[in-house]
Amino acid sequence: MTLPSQQPRTASSMGFLQGAYRRKFFPIALALIGAGGVVGATYFFSQGTDATPTADKTATNTVPPTVVPSTPDAQPEMPEIQPSSATSNVVMSAPAVAPAPTSIARVPAVAIVGPAVASSAQPTNLQLPSALALAETDPVAARLALTQLLDRNEIAPTDMVVTMFALRQLNAQLFYSPAIVANDPTMRVYTVKSGDSLSKIAKNNDVQADWRVIQRINGMRSERSLRVGQKLKLPVCAFHAEVSKSNYELRIYAGEGPTRVLIAAYTVGLGELNSTPTGAFMVRPKSKLINPQWKNPRTGESFAPDDPKNPIGERWIGLIGVEAHNQGIKGYGIHGTIEQASIGQQASMGCVRMSDGDVEMVYELLTEPNSTIVIAP
Repeated sequence: MTLPSQQPRTASSMGFLQGAYRRKFFPIALALIGAGGVVGATYFFSQGTDATPTADKTATNTVPPTVVPSTPDAQPEMPEIQPSSATSNVVMSAPAVAPAPTSIARVPAVAIVGPAVASSAQPTNLQLPSALALAETDPVAARLALTQLLDRNEIAPTDMVVTMFALRQLNAQLFYSPAIVANDPTMRVYTVKSGDSLSKIAKNNDVQADWRVIQRINGMRSERSLRVGQKLKLPVCAFHAEVSKSNYELRIYAGEGPTRVLIAAYTVGLGELNSTPTGAFMVRPKSKLINPQWKNPRTGESFAPDDPKNPIGERWIGLIGVEAHNQGIKGYGIHGTIEQASIGQQASMGCVRMSDGDVEMVYELLTEPNSTIVIAP
């Protein structure tokens, strides 16, 4: 989820992580870290009845260019990365000491062009203390090392919160800000030309995400605030999602394979009676909708766009199975909700439900045909 604005990042924020690790101020209270997590709900569209919503308006990619200078825009906020509070193999117990700070470090809203840090950005075999220490000198390599530790299941339950907090701090600089860090393999720098729009920039530079991501990570109040000569960060890889049903968690990764990096994690709601299907999925063609209208397949009740009672909120990302056991399954999706209290619960008709703020970010990152979505038990 997004968080309120934060103070500028300082060396002491990552120093806290390293010092806390050395002093063994673990485990951090998961309940306290997750207290700010947004909760919500979603409705599932049954396999037998394809009740995919329709859109009153879909995402438009036409953005008029603006070539006059503009003032620096507000800094975008990054999603919170935190372990789920649901029952899982990651169990957090209440600590006897204060938890790690939950604020996200901020960086200047003006793009920093040039080699702020020269990164190795190579696969590593670092242990957690070394990966945390690396954050100050090589944030790109530190993010990769922490992601690899998570992927190898080498993070102890008592170290999970400090690991996620470190990733939040790193992504606040590397992904969710206009700051440009040299040798970050997930980003490239683009100089705005006359006649550009965000959609044109995304298309011409093979950005495998919605053009709104460019606006978000570059801290632009409006897509119309482009100016000639402006330096923009552009993502250069596809984004993928993994859902852990046991953890009630959806994670977003940039890239794939051994060099992928974790950039966000959200608590989600799932299908009642364990009805959310598992396996590999892709974004169903032409199924990403903004402000969809929806008809409940069980009751027949219809909800118009902008209806405050519409259960699926403001975003819909349709899914389609691509494995032998789920091939062709459709009608399921990832979407928003008006029932916040059901996030972290089995309460939907089978879909993955998120808070509206969280699903907006996921909507911008997952695309067809680039993204895969893996739902695990």
